[in-house]
Amino acid sequence: MSEKEAYGVDAIGWMILDELQKNGRVSFKHLAEKVKLSPTAVIERVKRMEDEGIITGYGAIINPRKVGYNLSAIISLSANPGSEQIINESLAAIPEVLSCWSLTGTNDFMLEIQVPSLEFLEELLSELARHGKLTTSIVLPSSEKRRAINRPRMSLTD
Repeated sequence: MSEKEAYGVDAIGWMILDELQKNGRVSFKHLAEKVKLSPTAVIERVKRMEDEGIITGYGAIINPRKVGYNLSAIISLSANPGSEQIINESLAAIPEVLSCWSLTGTNDFMLEIQVPSLEFLEELLSELARHGKLTTSIVLPSSEKRRAINRPRMSLTD
């Protein structure tokens, strides 16, 4: 099976994806120059990747501290038996929850949150504790979040 068949994206497609992940507002003309194709060919490739669901959207990356979110945390939640549906509904109503993963293993959920203060975090934790046992880790400001999806490697030595 070729790489294109396996992933639906060839080498030029990955170059386009890399550029779009760096700057979703890049012009088709600039993309075409980078990948050495015509603007029309690039437009067709981008449209195809959108239609196939490879590209799912475009958006701005916002600095949370600049808009009042001074604290990030990761919360592990081991849910009370039978409360998974209630938890999903509760989490959907909390805008400070950026990501929520349902997990296997010791914990049932892992949450990524951003809050304005320690006091707000304490209030949020009190609310979430009704649903099960929590373990909270505060993310230090020196942490880095990777936002780009890179071309898959076939092994660690690729």
